[in-house]
Amino acid sequence: MFGKKSQPPIKSLIAQGSCIEGNLKFTDGLRIDGEVFGDIRANEGSPSILVISESACVTGAIHADHVIINGRVMGPVHAA
Repeated sequence: MFGKKSQPPIKSLIAQGSCIEGNLKFTDGLRIDGEVFGDIRANEGSPSILVISESACVTGAIHADHVIINGRVMGPVHAA
């Protein structure tokens, strides 16, 4: 299709019931089903996608190319 870029694959998962405290960096794709207390940032220089599921809760800033939010985010979201 015209102007449509393919999304990178989701290679990492933070499962429901998991809790991460601290800042997190990722490459390619990340899906969050659990909780994250800290900033989430995609590595620069390559396309990225972040999916926050219905059961997820993120408290902190988010920086990624493409962000899909179905859960709860408390903090600023920066998407390219």
